[in-house]
Amino acid sequence: MFALFYFSYGIYLPYWSLWLSHAGAEAEFIGMLLGLGMVARCAGNLLVMSRIRAARHLLPAARWLAWLSLLSFAAFYLNQSSLALIVLMIGMNVIYPSLMPLNEALASRLIVQVRLDYGKARLWGSAAFIVANVAVGSLTSHWGEQWVLHMMVVAMGLMWLMSLLPMTPPPVEQQDERQGDSLLQVWRRPNMKRFLLIVALLQGSHAFYYGFSALYWQQQGYATSTIGYLWGLGVLAEIVVLAMNRQWFEAMTARRLLLAGALCSLVRWTIMGSTTHISWLILAQLLHAGSFCLSHLGAMRYISRDLASEAVIGAQALYAALAMGLMVALLLVASGQLYPVLGGYTFGLMAVVVVPACWLLRTSLTEYTRES
Repeated sequence: MFALFYFSYGIYLPYWSLWLSHAGAEAEFIGMLLGLGMVARCAGNLLVMSRIRAARHLLPAARWLAWLSLLSFAAFYLNQSSLALIVLMIGMNVIYPSLMPLNEALASRLIVQVRLDYGKARLWGSAAFIVANVAVGSLTSHWGEQWVLHMMVVAMGLMWLMSLLPMTPPPVEQQDERQGDSLLQVWRRPNMKRFLLIVALLQGSHAFYYGFSALYWQQQGYATSTIGYLWGLGVLAEIVVLAMNRQWFEAMTARRLLLAGALCSLVRWTIMGSTTHISWLILAQLLHAGSFCLSHLGAMRYISRDLASEAVIGAQALYAALAMGLMVALLLVASGQLYPVLGGYTFGLMAVVVVPACWLLRTSLTEYTRES
């Protein structure tokens, strides 16, 4: 499940803006579409995950979401007018991105049940992300951007088929385990709002990179195959971190991981806003291991280790909806408006977004977190 979702995400994240451009959308309209999609993603994550209060609900939800995601991407073949793109982007983003927190909730459940090594499990998703980056970059270089949509439909079809297979062991509640907290109960937990703001700033700072880096680099003269290799390099660095998670980062607290991610983000966005020389882009992409991966590991560590078990599913939903959804949406819309004026300097504004997170991380996240 991890691998197939992130294979599809490795197509969607770097190349969907290229497909939208191929469909006739201008940069400002692409920014609006991606931003609306992220708002819909936020709403969809909250709607879907709020209905999952027990481990036994996870697999049936995955099957339905995979099937509906397949239908929503196939619908883009039917009409590509401006109005149709708005409607389809909203509809697709209500459904498809909810597979991310669902997969993470499954992983969090297996951490509890069988002491799953999260880093190694997530590594397979990152590897699939790289394969998608390189494969679709090559396909679009040779046969055009329409292959972005073709491959999304193929990926979602495979994911739906995979979801139908039995899972061993299945996610189940532990003996005497309480039913999961509601989203409102999780939201009211001590330090939860500060945690969500920190991770929202760190993950939101990737908005311009996610939405416009492929378009920007293409306009700077890079082939889509090269762009695929650059994205793949970033995720390769992420894989190294995930593979060595227990050896290198097991003893680190969530706060230290998030601080390391913040520092890497500051350096990465400063480099990308200053130059498009290939050697510097390679260095910046290697920093993806910190800006995204260490930040994400910090978030997962806080959710899986520092929260009570009944708060885990709700915390995953809020993390996906607010940090990976709403904040990215707001900054994507802003990026779409600023990119025609500032071009690559918009990366510098992403560095500014990270600064408040560094300030918020000056004290521990875990104080008063666990219930006595």
